[in-house]
Amino acid sequence: MLKMLRSSAFIFSIFLFGCNGGGDGGGTTTSFPYSKPSLYFKSTQKIVVDVYYEPGAEPFTGSTAGGLNYWDILEDNLNEIFKYRSSAPVVVVPKALGSMTALSNNAKSSWLGTEIVALHNQTAHTDSTATEAHFYLYFLNGYYNSGSGASTSVIGVSLTGTPIIAIFKDVVESTGANPAGPVPKYVEQSTLVHEMGHALGFVNNGVPMVSSHQDTAHGAHTTNTNCVMYWQNEGASGLQSFVAQFITNGTTVMWGSQVLADAQGYSQ
Repeated sequence: MLKMLRSSAFIFSIFLFGCNGGGDGGGTTTSFPYSKPSLYFKSTQKIVVDVYYEPGAEPFTGSTAGGLNYWDILEDNLNEIFKYRSSAPVVVVPKALGSMTALSNNAKSSWLGTEIVALHNQTAHTDSTATEAHFYLYFLNGYYNSGSGASTSVIGVSLTGTPIIAIFKDVVESTGANPAGPVPKYVEQSTLVHEMGHALGFVNNGVPMVSSHQDTAHGAHTTNTNCVMYWQNEGASGLQSFVAQFITNGTTVMWGSQVLADAQGYSQ
């Protein structure tokens, strides 16, 4: 099964040095029959985000100085992308560590996509149904391994054909001079929004485009530099600059107008 998974799918990953598609594979839609854009944007009644973390890789929680819960960012973006549904799904996002699930320490220095799928398969979880979709977010120690060794530049990956996303905490914490400051926290949330975007079907990854805005040179990404689905190709400073605007103005919605138009055109 793992050999089949490796050859049949790609991974979308967000990097300190850019966001790109590629890798050793993650899963197939046959393993997740209720994980598809046509259900998310047309009939699913509830979207649930399930969060798992290794000791030492706990997600950032808490609030900004202005009182914004950091997990409001992901929740607001999910509500925004589904607002075009005639009957919007209920979105459930945990916001406190106590609402998330602690894992055992796997003591791994790097993770292949197939190993992330294997971790998911051995972790107790609730499967999606035709009316209730679950997305599984794993916060891990160590680094992503595309098959050619550990990469210290990959922040997160979305395993194509699955609702599984992995965030590599060591890389998140390296994005700010102060690991406990606001920049890594916004980077973590923007990475979650970006990878959720891929998992939901953007850009041209299951949700059809209304206008031509795919950055075909970089896979399922947009050409709009002001959208979270743009490939950050200016290094760590580029990603930090992207989140800085949200830190400054307090806004939370990170989708660009073209992605929102795609969601509107596909929603039912």
